[in-house]
Amino acid sequence: KFYVTRLLRIKRVTDENLNYNFTCMLQADESIQMKRVKLKKGNAQDLPVHIFTTGIILAVLFPFVAVATVFVCVMFRVDLVLFYRNICRRDDTAGDGKEYDAFVSYLKDCVSPIEEEREFALKILPMILEENFGYKLCIFERDVFPGG
Repeated sequence: KFYVTRLLRIKRVTDENLNYNFTCMLQADESIQMKRVKLKKGNAQDLPVHIFTTGIILAVLFPFVAVATVFVCVMFRVDLVLFYRNICRRDDTAGDGKEYDAFVSYLKDCVSPIEEEREFALKILPMILEENFGYKLCIFERDVFPGG
C-alpha cells in the first residue's frame, strides 16, 4: 500500500464557517474516500493567573527600582567610587606625581565650645581617608612647616 499525507491549513476562519459541514475527498485510482468535517471553536488558552500577576507586578515595580537605583548612585557616587577602588584594589591617584591627594582647610581660630570642626579635620578625616582608603591628606597644622 502507498500512503500520502497532506496537511490542510485554513488561514482564516470566521464564526459563519463554524456551522457548515465541509467535505474532504480523496481520489486515488479507482477508489474515492470522503470525510465530512465540521469546524468547532477551540478553547483559547489564557495565561495562568500567577504568571499574569507576576508580570504586572514586575512591570509596575521596574520603573521604581530603576529610579531608586539612579537616586542611590547619584547620592552615594563618592562612596561607590571608594568602594569600587577598595574592592578592586585599584587607585588611579597612585603614581600621579602629587605629594597629597587633598588639602584639608578649616577655620582653626574660631572658638567653638564643642570643637567639632577641629576634631573632624584633625582626627575623623585622616582616620577614614588615610587609614581606610589610602589617601594622603595635607593638613595645615600637621604638614605645613612655617614659611612653607
